[in-house]
Amino acid sequence: MNLQEYETEHIALYQEFCQIIRNILERVIAANGLPRPQSIQCRAKEPKKLRARLEQSAALDSDYIEALRRDLAGVRIIFYTNTDVDRFVGSRLIFENFEVEEDGVKVHHPTEENDGSQYRGIHYTIRLKSDRAKLAEYAKFHALRCEVQVQTILHHAWSETSHDILDKNESRDGFGARAMEMIQSRFNRIMTKHLLPAGYEFQRVQHDYERLQQGKELFDRDLLSRLEDASNNNERHEILASLKQDVLPHYDDIGAIYGDVLAAIVNASRRSASTPVVPIVTPFGEMPGKTSADVVLVAVEIIQIFRYVDISGSFNALCELYHNG
Repeated sequence: MNLQEYETEHIALYQEFCQIIRNILERVIAANGLPRPQSIQCRAKEPKKLRARLEQSAALDSDYIEALRRDLAGVRIIFYTNTDVDRFVGSRLIFENFEVEEDGVKVHHPTEENDGSQYRGIHYTIRLKSDRAKLAEYAKFHALRCEVQVQTILHHAWSETSHDILDKNESRDGFGARAMEMIQSRFNRIMTKHLLPAGYEFQRVQHDYERLQQGKELFDRDLLSRLEDASNNNERHEILASLKQDVLPHYDDIGAIYGDVLAAIVNASRRSASTPVVPIVTPFGEMPGKTSADVVLVAVEIIQIFRYVDISGSFNALCELYHNG
């Protein structure tokens, strides 16, 4: 199939195919009790965009564009949070319901090979399973493949906005090239400085809410137990931040647990000093990891806020943190 044949004869088939894939995904996600996506979008590749991609790869005259392009049919699943993405990926519903190509799974994040592109997403190249493709209503789709993209709503907003501005940017004949470079740098900074941390914070809020649903006492004790069992400083920092912001300020009788809290945060700070820094892993790449200094800073902030609950205990805890530091 060449570009002209796709545009005049086959684009409607690919549009119908991606709608079929979307419908299957909607049903299996709901049936398996997974988090509800914000939306599931689908589209057949627009001929104008396809022409541009083929030109970039010097394949405009190819008679086998269906072999060159994975995304003639495309579906995008947009979840609210990183945790929702993790649960979808971990469910393996894609593999259970579709035939995934051998090299058909790719996690997009900045690498040297892609020149540090800030696009984030998980892509699957899939086909209908043979048993489904044998059914009369699906037979015409048996040879087609579809690219399924999985993103959070934050990354979706970034990719759509940057695409509209950067990918459609045309030559300006010497005018505005430097300004466009600055705009691209701003897009990259938005992703690394704002969207990745925001996605991580949404994830934290979701986890804390789910623990809260289990009951207040379990929530609080779970945090202290998790702090004791934390294996790295990212976990310690996350738990201490939750104690500081979301738990202790809402306690009616903080004095009843303050001694346990002091002991836990001092112990966590002590252990953080001998723990290597590891990156914070998200479904779409890594963020810089928390250091021992970051952990100790949150511990000191907790003591500073609640020091009058037990002045002597707070003073002793600060002395120990200073001594260990």
